[in-house]
Amino acid sequence: MDKVFDFSNKYTLITGATGKIGQSIIHRLISSQTKLILLDKDIETMENKFDKTKIKMSNVHLINYDATNENSCKDAIQDIKNITTRIDYVINSIGMVGTDDDPGWSVRFEDQSKDSWNKCLEINLTSIFFLIQKLLPLLRESNECSIVNISSIYGVIGPDFDLYEGTDMNNPAAYGVSKAGLIQLTKWLAAALSPSIRVNSVSPGGIHRNQPDIFTNKYKSKTLLGRMATEDEVSETVLFLLSKMSSYITGQNIIVDGGLTIK
Repeated sequence: MDKVFDFSNKYTLITGATGKIGQSIIHRLISSQTKLILLDKDIETMENKFDKTKIKMSNVHLINYDATNENSCKDAIQDIKNITTRIDYVINSIGMVGTDDDPGWSVRFEDQSKDSWNKCLEINLTSIFFLIQKLLPLLRESNECSIVNISSIYGVIGPDFDLYEGTDMNNPAAYGVSKAGLIQLTKWLAAALSPSIRVNSVSPGGIHRNQPDIFTNKYKSKTLLGRMATEDEVSETVLFLLSKMSSYITGQNIIVDGGLTIK
């Protein structure tokens, strides 16, 4: 592996490790010999996924982490501190997304609930702030610490509701609000933690995940590249922001959307 993408003997923490973007990032890091600290609320699912990746489990630490549960968060922080005194990279891919099935979530505006709103902001935004706050002593022990937050184009633009016509898909208000907040939090953290810690965000556009044809066809027509993204195209951008190739980049939001937001 090229030295600019040499993550060997580094500690990389990933939240939302069982998600599709989280899994893509993990697969990209497998060959780098990085030491992975993976946080998610479903340990069993994480273990099952790793049976398929065939990586050295000695380099992987799985930690139960429920971002909405204060005791779980405290336990996770202690577990991390028991593993290492230094964290080099943090990737926050945790998130409540449009396909989640909580009541009052991915429904029409009139039916979106306060509970789902608060849960989304707690997971997508608040938890990330306090995780970084609690891990700060470990982050400062690294000589090349980089944090990457996974946001969304819906933190940059408003939704085009025409895309969802004829489907059971929707675009909850709290999702875009939380992702916009995460972009601003990225900038705030970049300023607060400089010059020793870099903080950036990546905002993916629509990722192809077997959505209805009526949706995908309309979505593709709105992009300059004429297609939806893949998880790997997002994870490769994340690795760039972790690497030495981005050593003079901080406080930025990189949009990976095939040109949708410039039309």
